[in-house]
Amino acid sequence: MPARTVLILQHVEVEKPGLILDVLGGSGLDVDVRNLFERPGRALPPVADLAGLVVMGGPMNADDVTGYPELKLERDLLVEALRDELPTLGVCLGAQLLARAQGLAVRPGAELGQGSEVGWAPLRDVDRDDPVVGPLADAPAVLHWHGDRIVPGPGTRVLARTTTTDCQAFRAGPAAWGLQFHLEVTPGLLDDWLAEPSFAAEATAAHGPGAVERLRADARAVAPTLRPLAERSLAHLRSLCTARAELYAEDRG
Repeated sequence: MPARTVLILQHVEVEKPGLILDVLGGSGLDVDVRNLFERPGRALPPVADLAGLVVMGGPMNADDVTGYPELKLERDLLVEALRDELPTLGVCLGAQLLARAQGLAVRPGAELGQGSEVGWAPLRDVDRDDPVVGPLADAPAVLHWHGDRIVPGPGTRVLARTTTTDCQAFRAGPAAWGLQFHLEVTPGLLDDWLAEPSFAAEATAAHGPGAVERLRADARAVAPTLRPLAERSLAHLRSLCTARAELYAEDRG
């Protein structure tokens, strides 16, 4: 695998990289999207072979490495990525796995007195100086869909919060970010999610009858403002991946 490759790890088919893949398109980078559970036991590439790493969401608990041994492989890869300062983005479960790779705790919301956070809502206390999360301070809302929470440590650089989640985004070193929310979700991708009975049931449990239609309507209402801000956020990660690939090419030359 050439070191111009961005590896994207999925856990369920419907939780696709969406807007992340759109932003990486045309960058000259190669993108390798893998669903870990389609081919269990397949070895992950070494960090030295990558220009970037993206770990997507899923319904698993980040600590369930017995039920899902592939999660341990991901956590080990994330530890290496942090050590090597590989440009890295974790989304929802991916953010929780990144947190665990840093030694942070991930706990069920019920243990913290919080229920599931499902739906469109704005971020609070956004660190505007951060190049990835900062642009989202002006977003009308982003999509939340999680029950477990990352528990920040004393030295954790928390970049955003909501009223029920103390750590919606965090920085893990110079080139890694964890986002508890779903920046990748476009209105079309959300339609795919809500076509799945399990997602529709979660939405209804959180918001009652009509929740599916409201979530779809909210997605289309915020998209014109959110998308350009999200593209700015993800463009910084793309630039880090491109720079790493170019540096690798110079070293090999």
